[in-house]
Amino acid sequence: MPRKIAVSAGLPRSKEERDQIIDKVKIAEEVGVEAAFTAETWGRDQITFLTQLAMATDRIQLGTGIAPVYGRSPGVLASTMASLDEISGGRMILGLGTSGARVIEHWHGEPFDRPLQRLREYVEIFNLMISGERVIYDGEIFKLEIGFSLDMEPVRTKIPVYIAGITPKSIKQIGEVADGWMPIYWPKSRYAEGMVLIAEGAEAAGRSVDDVTLCPVVTTVFSDDPEAARQQARGPVSFYIGRMGVFYSQMLTRNGFPDEVEACQAAWAERDAAKASAAISERMVAETALTGPADEVGRGVDDLAERGVDMPVLSMPDGSLAETEEVLGTLVNG
Repeated sequence: MPRKIAVSAGLPRSKEERDQIIDKVKIAEEVGVEAAFTAETWGRDQITFLTQLAMATDRIQLGTGIAPVYGRSPGVLASTMASLDEISGGRMILGLGTSGARVIEHWHGEPFDRPLQRLREYVEIFNLMISGERVIYDGEIFKLEIGFSLDMEPVRTKIPVYIAGITPKSIKQIGEVADGWMPIYWPKSRYAEGMVLIAEGAEAAGRSVDDVTLCPVVTTVFSDDPEAARQQARGPVSFYIGRMGVFYSQMLTRNGFPDEVEACQAAWAERDAAKASAAISERMVAETALTGPADEVGRGVDDLAERGVDMPVLSMPDGSLAETEEVLGTLVNG
């Protein structure tokens, strides 16, 4: 039976890299990868990239991984996603998150205020807009009183919404309002605990935990050199601990890695990226990443499935198009 996986389209730094990723997503579609997700920071925007991917592919699902609920209004994003769903023939997934104060306040220029409440209202408004209903909404943050409705006929009246929550309250809220949980750097041995929180939220909202797809983003390094692969995998989680606000460090501390987090943060305070990366233990790498040759990563995907993961989002393989086809084909088909 083919493995159900997704890939991250990453953050293309140049036009040439962007064009190569588009070709790689086309290969991913050909070998049976389920979905591809774009990311966004403060460089190329993911919506333009998703449009290119939608026009270059026919079957693979496409999504934001993630879009922050600041910088774009719910109305703008509903219009955007409905339009992309039309272009793609109904293949879009909306991945949402709050990001953090560093990015929201110093790139978007907005106060990072009540992020969890904003996320809830954003999802509820988005769903109303995509449904085609007249939108009248009296929230704590958003107040929409006239009753606008989406001025187009959407391909679907429901676009799946995944949320990248990593705090207990945000995870529980996913069970109440969302269709998927899309964490990053969440330890694989703790997925079941997260799903318990989602089940609590789902039950409170009259839903089932089975309505929520577990779709974690998993750092993946494909290499025949195991030590080099693990060393490379240390970099991203180290950066998120030390340079992307407090949420990831707090989450990893709660989930059993207080010593690694403390050492990593101390190294970043000294502006020593190499030392910060070295603070990431073998156990943390094993819990938050998949590394090694494609067949070994495939066994790791099987392990994630046994832990309840529905569709992991793996890093796009490096290398040529032929090498990408070989790696992704091995992952999907064994």
